[in-house]
Amino acid sequence: MKFNWLAFFLLYILVPAILIPLYCIKSGNWYGLFGLIFYFAGLVISQFKQWIFLPIPILFCGWYWFTYGFTPTNFVSLFFLCLMAGVALSEASLWYQSFVHKILPEQLNNIEYDAKVAELERRLEEYRQKNPGQNITQDVVEKIRTEVFFK
Repeated sequence: MKFNWLAFFLLYILVPAILIPLYCIKSGNWYGLFGLIFYFAGLVISQFKQWIFLPIPILFCGWYWFTYGFTPTNFVSLFFLCLMAGVALSEASLWYQSFVHKILPEQLNNIEYDAKVAELERRLEEYRQKNPGQNITQDVVEKIRTEVFFK
């Protein structure tokens, strides 16, 4: 639950409501607030997986920069940066959520399994030391495995 508030704050409050207007105040040009629209467009593209629309601004910006030259203070560059920030932050949020809810629990299960395998190997080695002349049969291994994994 704590992450949901953090993601909400980062994606929907910090970047669009604080950083973009701060840039507009610093530059003294309020047309930069249109960057909010492009930021939320990037969020929508990423959240709803509408990747078909992403090449349109990329091609337009590439054409514009090729024709008029690239300047980081240009509105096209600012709007493209806002769009890509929306996409990148949304994808980072989705990746983090999948990591927390999918990969970490699998790793915890693997830790438990690795501990049980180590216990199985320890018991097999203990059996070898107690019975040095006997071969370890599949029945003995199955008995010890059942004790370790299913108790």
